[in-house]
Amino acid sequence: MDNTINEDKKRATLSDKLLKVQSDLDAGLSKGRSFAELFRTLTTTDDNVELLDAAKKLYAFVVDSDAVIFPQKFEASDYYLIFMTRLIELSGLKTKLGLEVEQENNYQKLFHTWTGTSQKFRFKMANNQAEYVDQATQQTIFHLSLDERKMSFNTDTINNFYFLNQQDDEDSLVDEIKLFTKFGQILEEVYNFEVDFNMFDARNNKVYEFDQTSLNTDIIDELFVDAAKNGFTLLNAEKLLGAYLKLDNHVVFSIFQEIPATDQWAIQVNDKSEEKSLFDILKQYDFLNDWYVRNIADLKLKMLF
Repeated sequence: MDNTINEDKKRATLSDKLLKVQSDLDAGLSKGRSFAELFRTLTTTDDNVELLDAAKKLYAFVVDSDAVIFPQKFEASDYYLIFMTRLIELSGLKTKLGLEVEQENNYQKLFHTWTGTSQKFRFKMANNQAEYVDQATQQTIFHLSLDERKMSFNTDTINNFYFLNQQDDEDSLVDEIKLFTKFGQILEEVYNFEVDFNMFDARNNKVYEFDQTSLNTDIIDELFVDAAKNGFTLLNAEKLLGAYLKLDNHVVFSIFQEIPATDQWAIQVNDKSEEKSLFDILKQYDFLNDWYVRNIADLKLKMLF
């Protein structure tokens, strides 16, 4: 009788183990179906709320389990890139942005390309946020956090990429900046993101503060001479320490000590149509561009976050 009982226990133990295997398989496959449904939403939905929700869930989703390993999947940062691509599509923007897929081990890696340039972009995760990185230089164009709802353009990359070491066609780069800026504006309008556009902000109330507070006033003297050589007069500011230039089409470029009680200096661009950003002005006038490049360390803009 004891032998019979032992055999029954062995069979029960074996059955329990098999049932556990079956349960794990079912759970793994169920997890895979949930993943597929979220991915379908991310790639097909026309609803902005669903789009952001799916991207955030997929970013944190671990699809593999002990029982089921899925051979084809994306890295977490790629859901940011898919989200960006879809949001631009839903907004009806015409762009030169391209999507490229590369296979690496069990992962598919997504890249953005841009017609007319040699650039290739990809998101990577760092410090709990995504960085949109140019692959050739490994410089971050902007930082993005879907959870915190924040986006911020990177000052060092702007200076290095668009002023100091520019290699690609300038018209293509300007079109590219317009798209990235428009993407930030959509995040503001649709999802109420906080966005630091850096020198790409064309709103008149934007004050571009310098990263360092003090400013050598010889830099303003340089601007006075450069402006005069190009038919413009740098005038002294009336209420603050600083000066301003009246440019074409009633655009005013000002450099001034923002708060008299401190040594914080800043630049402001006033344009009635609010179409010209600091970047636009620097690129429109060669003498301003050259002045900025010569003094780029002192005129480096502060990042808000």
